[in-house]
Amino acid sequence: MTFALTAARRVAALGLCVAATLAAPFAALPASAAAGADLYITVTPSNSGAYSMHLTCDPDGGLHPRPARACDVLRDVDGWIERVNVNPGPCPMIYLPVEVKINGEWYGRPTTYQREFPNKCVMDRRLGPIV
Repeated sequence: MTFALTAARRVAALGLCVAATLAAPFAALPASAAAGADLYITVTPSNSGAYSMHLTCDPDGGLHPRPARACDVLRDVDGWIERVNVNPGPCPMIYLPVEVKINGEWYGRPTTYQREFPNKCVMDRRLGPIV
């Protein structure tokens, strides 16, 4: 009877180990990794007031005027905003600086971007639908 009880305990312990092993990869993922992207965007032109947007990707949305297009641009560069260059080309040489700050997470990876552009045209050509 002692052997049967010991064998039953071993089987139960093995079952718990298997269950813990199968559940571990899912428990290790941060909640935000499954949720996609969550970005807060602030644009501050030197000649007018600042405005802010909230962009989410997968699902595409948030308080953003063009979430699907913005998320597509970001997906093309795997969320590395500094690699975005939507529409390179000429802009007028007018100095009206615009500051852009983007903070949040891209599929669990913290994301921070800050840059001052010489004017709105340069910002729009670089970041396109993101801002």
